[in-house]
Amino acid sequence: MAIKNVLRGIPLFAGLDDASLTRLAGRCVPRRVPAGHVLFTAGESCRGLYIIESGRVRIYRTSPEGKMQVLHVEGPGRPVAELPLFDGGPYPASAIAIDESRFIFLPRDDFEHIYRTHPDIAQAIIRELGRRLRHLVHVAETLAFRDVAARLALLIVDYAERTGRATPSGVVVHLERTQDEIAVEIGAARESVSRALKQLRRRGLICPAGRHDILVPDLAQLRALLPAAEPFAAR
Repeated sequence: MAIKNVLRGIPLFAGLDDASLTRLAGRCVPRRVPAGHVLFTAGESCRGLYIIESGRVRIYRTSPEGKMQVLHVEGPGRPVAELPLFDGGPYPASAIAIDESRFIFLPRDDFEHIYRTHPDIAQAIIRELGRRLRHLVHVAETLAFRDVAARLALLIVDYAERTGRATPSGVVVHLERTQDEIAVEIGAARESVSRALKQLRRRGLICPAGRHDILVPDLAQLRALLPAAEPFAAR
C-alpha cells in the first residue's frame, strides 16, 4: 500500500486509475541505501527506474581530470534515470545518494511494459524529459556566461519552482545542504558562494527562513537576475 501511495503522488503516474496503480506497485521493489551509495555511473547499462521515496540524489558528470559537475539534485517524489529507458542507451550521468535514502525501483522490462500499455505515462515522461532538457540548456548557459551570484540565483529559482512552498511573504525554498555542496552544484568556490549569498540577502532578494530554508520574497525579481547578472561580482 505504501508503494502505491508514493506512486499516486508522482506526476508521471498520477493519471492512472486505481487498478493500474496496483499493478504498477506490484512490479516495484523497495530499496534502501546509505549516504554515499552510488546508484549507477555514466556508461553503465540501464537497469530500471528509480523513484525517490526519501532522501536526496546528486546527478553528476565527472571530467577525465576528475572534476565533478553537478547536473541537478533530486529529492522525494522524483524519478531518476528515465532517458536511457527510452533510447536503450547507457546512463548518461552518474547518481549518488547524498543522504540515507529509500527508493522504489521499477525494473527496466516492467517499466517498458507499463509505458507501452499506457501511452499517458509515456507522454508524461516525454514532457518531463523536455523540461529537464530546457533546464540543462539554461544551466549550461549560466555556467558558461554568468557569474556566481547568477548561478546561485538559478539554483534557488529552480528549487523554488519545483518544490517551493508559497506563503503570504513569498516562496520558501528548502536547501538542505552545506555551502560546500552548493559550490559543487553550481561550479564555484565555497568562498564565492558565501559572498553571493550575502549579496542576494543585501539586495533583499532572499532572506533566511530557518536552518535550511530560504525565503524568496519576489521570485520574479530573483528570476530577473538570470539574463543580466553584471551588477554582481562574486567570482
